Amino acid sequence: MRPGSGRADGAGARTPHAGAMPGRLSIAAVALVALALALPAGAQAADCAGADLVPVAANLAQVGQATLCLLNQQRAAAGALPLLESAQLTTASAGYSRQMVAEAFFAHESPDGGTLVDRLTATGYIHAGNAWSVGENIGWGQSQLSTPRAMVGAWMNSPGHRENILDTGFDDVGLGVALGTPPDRAWGATYTTDFGRRDLNKSKRAYARRHRTALRCARVARAAARGKHGRRAAVARRSARKACITRAASRGHR
Repeated sequence: MRPGSGRADGAGARTPHAGAMPGRLSIAAVALVALALALPAGAQAADCAGADLVPVAANLAQVGQATLCLLNQQRAAAGALPLLESAQLTTASAGYSRQMVAEAFFAHESPDGGTLVDRLTATGYIHAGNAWSVGENIGWGQSQLSTPRAMVGAWMNSPGHRENILDTGFDDVGLGVALGTPPDRAWGATYTTDFGRRDLNKSKRAYARRHRTALRCARVARAAARGKHGRRAAVARRSARKACITRAASRGHR
């Protein structure tokens, strides 16, 4: 089993994958191979229905809800409020789990250069003018290591994933479970949990400026990748976008 985690903040102080978008990003990934999988003491899964289900096509909805239950048990044990499922986050989470399986990769940035912020902007969870904070945990496992209990146990035994799960700055969560894993489409399950918080009433001119910069730099990146393919295109996009954002920051436009 492999886990992974990540994060981005609406303050704009740290945006490792967000370009000029306003926000805080935190990401982490894990594959369950040799991690200690027991849930930490004080957060047992006895009352989470489906916690020990091996995912199959007929039970994916129940597996998702069991995962949410387990996450909220961990938060309750740490004194944090429960997460509420967001349809926009779940759309992004489920789509990304399927993409990792279909394209045989395991990372927070897709082979075409797409980031967590890109995915959440596409579903409408993030948009210009709003303060936000988002994070992501990913993981995959096979057989008994693919159950919700095993996945959440692995995340809780990994500092980056644990931080996302217990972060009191997150209110919402999306739960995406897809059959298959990046190394084997026919066996196991791949999980993505996207975490978020939005202040829909907070609008600042700085956020709008950053959004315009992000859109402009995205166009620059696409133009740089034109005529290139595969890895060369992804590298060209990332380099051009980074240079564009750096120039904007130096002019005080971010």
